[in-house]
Amino acid sequence: MASVAIVGVGIMGRGMAENLLKHGHRVILWNRTPEKIADLRDAGAEVADTPAAAAAAAEVVFEVTADDDTSRGVWFGPDGILAGAKDGAVLITSATLSVEWVAELSGAVAERGLPFYDMPLTGGAAAARSGALVLLVGGDQAGLAALEPVLQAVSRQVRHFGPVGSGTRFKLVLNALQAAHMAAFGEALRVAAAAGLDVEAVGAAFQDRPGGAVTQQAWASHLQPPDPINFATRWAHKDLSYAARLAGDVPHPILDSVRELFGAAVEAGRGDDDWSSVNEL
Repeated sequence: MASVAIVGVGIMGRGMAENLLKHGHRVILWNRTPEKIADLRDAGAEVADTPAAAAAAAEVVFEVTADDDTSRGVWFGPDGILAGAKDGAVLITSATLSVEWVAELSGAVAERGLPFYDMPLTGGAAAARSGALVLLVGGDQAGLAALEPVLQAVSRQVRHFGPVGSGTRFKLVLNALQAAHMAAFGEALRVAAAAGLDVEAVGAAFQDRPGGAVTQQAWASHLQPPDPINFATRWAHKDLSYAARLAGDVPHPILDSVRELFGAAVEAGRGDDDWSSVNEL
């Protein structure tokens, strides 16, 4: 069994910690608000005072924070992951970050001579809780074999996309497509209602065609607002902003439209609501 640190224990990090514990791994946690992980400590996890202390106790370190700023805050400085990481440790960011920051971070880790992966997560809260995440990996593919016992505890699939930064690039493209689907689903329901169709029948039919995970999640959220949420609106908007930067000069009118919609939801006070709340505007 491995010693695994998780730095940032939100919705996704919590599910990962629970499944690592179930598989017998030693789990060391750091969270900005430690009182929120008291139950995980009671379940057998260790709680570190700083990201550096968490990293110092681990063979594998996952960072699962919210955005570039929070990520930078836990990696650098005397209390950061890089200050505490021991020789031979594998360092992983599983946050959804900008391509620019991942490139800077990978360079800093390389200066320490440590292996580094960008490994964003997909599957949502339910997959995190059940250990069925899909890991979207950038980094040395050969090195993944040694990580199998850890990765298998939290995921159902590992997809490798190329060198460091590739996992992040794919995650941003993926989230842009999923957000567009979520927004289009809500619009389709409104059009169906305006056309005099039975919305319940329409939603049920959408489960078959177009079908898919986002359709199912959107309809389930329409029927019953998720508690806990699957994905916060503010973080979806953040991801869309990073994706727009990634797109650069490539025309992306749909992405821009969806990003504007999610931004309006944040401004309307729905930032901490589930991302399906964009369909209530």
